[in-house]
Amino acid sequence: MNDFENLVETLSQHIDADKQSWLFGAGISCDANIPLMYPLTTRVKEIIIQADNNNNKEIYGSLSANLEANAHIEHYLSHLCDLIAIADRSKDKCASINGKNFSQQELRDLHSEIVQAIGKTVRYGYKKDGDDEIIGTLEQPIIDIATHVNFLKALFRAKENRESRSKIRFFTINYDTLIEDAMALEKIMVVDGFSGGAMGFWNPCDEFILEATSSIKNKPIKYHLYKLHGSVDWHRSGEVGLVRARYGSKYLSNLSEIMIYPQATKYVETQKDPFASLFAQFRSALLNESNVFITCGYSFGDEHINSEIELALSLSSNLTLIAFAKEAPNDKNTIVINKTLDAWLQNSQFGKRVFVAGENGIYNNVLTPVNVDPDKKLSWWKFSGLTEFLNTGEAE
Repeated sequence: MNDFENLVETLSQHIDADKQSWLFGAGISCDANIPLMYPLTTRVKEIIIQADNNNNKEIYGSLSANLEANAHIEHYLSHLCDLIAIADRSKDKCASINGKNFSQQELRDLHSEIVQAIGKTVRYGYKKDGDDEIIGTLEQPIIDIATHVNFLKALFRAKENRESRSKIRFFTINYDTLIEDAMALEKIMVVDGFSGGAMGFWNPCDEFILEATSSIKNKPIKYHLYKLHGSVDWHRSGEVGLVRARYGSKYLSNLSEIMIYPQATKYVETQKDPFASLFAQFRSALLNESNVFITCGYSFGDEHINSEIELALSLSSNLTLIAFAKEAPNDKNTIVINKTLDAWLQNSQFGKRVFVAGENGIYNNVLTPVNVDPDKKLSWWKFSGLTEFLNTGEAE
């Protein structure tokens, strides 16, 4: 075999490991008609502009002028949270944006409207192709779950003869419910930290117990799902705390109470429940077991997640990272994939345990791809392409 075939075989062996964790980002939900972060940002801005609240429009415009040009909607939420905290500490309960003061309540109102706009867009779908725009609604959602179902079929088909001794964990920073919905459709038992049925209450101490299911004959295998940034079906309830709710429940109809935190770079939110529990499980999966950690659809733009992965790679010689990620667009050759993966691939301590499956080939410990045909573009960095790789074992 040539070098490329050897590396493909190495990736296949790692992905075939009994102990593995997956981290999913927004890229896996593109085919499902859920927009990526920047199209989502554009859509949220449109919703705010089309609404009747002129005050929210003014504050959003002030934020746009204050933030970097490439800021996305999570940055807006992070900045708003910071301003709300400043207003809370100030004597007049106000915070300044570009020299103008806004009250804490005004800032909260915009935060609530943004959260509602995100929730509706992610829940029902949004697609724009050129001038053609399709907006999903409660009556006519446009979400398509086929890609997620096909991925799970491919992943578990490869392990069907030894499922009882496999431990697979799923982590996602996506707000949508497609992974857990697809698991239910495939009759895969999922544990998400909630007790109950369609309406559940947050109960991580009981639900996230690491069961020794692999040693108990005929006991159903349960797979853990950790939603590190929250979900469109998580709601705060003044009486019972955090609940997982049915869509459209009248008694939980305040969409501004959707739990979709922490925002990008918001380390402080990871110290509060439910996120404290979720990130504790994330660290445990990275550090405490010999396993393979695989990402898809994740652009490595969340520093609070990247720092956990980097720490684990530094401390655990048993951890292997495989990232299915497309190379950066033409950036004058200063960045090959993204700044985080570029640094990790060149790391003298753990670079040999970092693999990137990109459009131009496989990267391992270097920023030069290995490909059997330098002119051939590979699609396995996409969610659908990864699924095909799981099905065939061939890089296409």
